[in-house]
Amino acid sequence: MNRQLVIRGAAVSVAAVAASVFLAGQFLGDRQTFAEGAITGAPIEVRGASVVSPFGSTTLPANTEPALEFSALDNSADTSAAPSVQEGFQPELTFADATQPREKSLCDASLTAAPAIDGLIEVRLSAPCSMGERVVISHGELAFTATLDQAGRLATYIPALSELAVVDAFMSDDTMLQAQTQVTDFDQHARMIVQWTGADAMALHAYHRGAQHGEAGHLHAMNPFDPELEDAFLVSLGDEAALEPLLAQVYSVPVVEAAASRLQLELAVTEASCGTDVIAYVMPTHGPNAGQPQELAVAMPDCGSGEGFVVVDLPFEVATTMSADLNLSLDAPLAVTAPTLTITAPSPES
Repeated sequence: MNRQLVIRGAAVSVAAVAASVFLAGQFLGDRQTFAEGAITGAPIEVRGASVVSPFGSTTLPANTEPALEFSALDNSADTSAAPSVQEGFQPELTFADATQPREKSLCDASLTAAPAIDGLIEVRLSAPCSMGERVVISHGELAFTATLDQAGRLATYIPALSELAVVDAFMSDDTMLQAQTQVTDFDQHARMIVQWTGADAMALHAYHRGAQHGEAGHLHAMNPFDPELEDAFLVSLGDEAALEPLLAQVYSVPVVEAAASRLQLELAVTEASCGTDVIAYVMPTHGPNAGQPQELAVAMPDCGSGEGFVVVDLPFEVATTMSADLNLSLDAPLAVTAPTLTITAPSPES
C-alpha cells in the first residue's frame, strides 16, 4: 500500500452514480408530478385488451391476420361491460415475516471502518440519496465536516485514537451511523491534533532535524511528507466550504522519532481575524496532556497593522503514553511559549 497515496486520499471521491437509483425513480414515479396536480380525476377503468384468434385456437392458419378484441377502456359510469367477480372470491393475502431481514432500501446509508497503515482508519460512507450533503465525522475528540460527492459517497483516512476505534457519522437529516474496527498499532505513532471552526486561517507546521521554515524536513499542509522520515506525515481534514465547517490538522510521527520533532501553529492575520481572539483546540496523544483537548486563545494584532502571521510553539512530549481509560478534562491550562508575531508591511498603493 502506497503511504503517500493513502494520506493524499484523505478526501478521495468515489465516482459513479448507481443506475438503479435512476431506474427506481422512474419506476416509483415523479412525486412532483403528483404534487402539482398533473394527474387528476377518477381512475380510468381498464377492462381488458387481448389478441384473439377467430378460429378458437392459438395457432393461426397461414396468411391470416390476428384480430384485436377490445373491451371498454374509459372512465364512464357504465360498468355493464365489466367482468363480474365471482361470489365468495377471497384474495390470497401474503404477510411479511417479521423474523426475516428487511429488504435493503436504495436510500439506505452505510458506514464502514477498517485499519490502515501507520495507525490510520480507512473510513467509507455511502448514502446514495444524500448526494452533495454535509456530514460530520467524529472519532473520540476528533471531529470534522465533509461533503458527500455526487454519488453520495465519502472515503477518507483518520488517525486512530484508541485500539477499539469507534467512528460516528452525523447526516444532515439527523441520521447517525456508527462503525468500529481494531487498530492494534494506534499507539505506535505520537500525534498532535489541532481543531478549529469557521474560516479562521491557521496551519500546523512540523520541523525535523532542526529544519527551519521552508527547509527540508519542514512539514505542512502543502508538503505533508518528509522523504527522510517516511513514517511521519501531516493530514488535513474537513471541508472549509461546508456549512459551519469543522476543520482539523493532525501531525503523526513514530514514537521513537518524536523527541526530535518541533511543532508550531501559524495563524494568519486577516481582515476577519485582526483585533479578535482566535480559538483553536489542541490535543496530543502522548505526553503529560495526552488525550486532553485544550483551548488555545490567541489575541490577534489590531487591524491596520498589516498582513502577516502569529506563530505559537506547541509543546510535544512523548514521556507518557495515552491511557485507554483516560479521563478527558479541559481544566488544565495549555502551556505554550509566547507567540511570535511576523507582520508584512502592506504594499504601497499604485
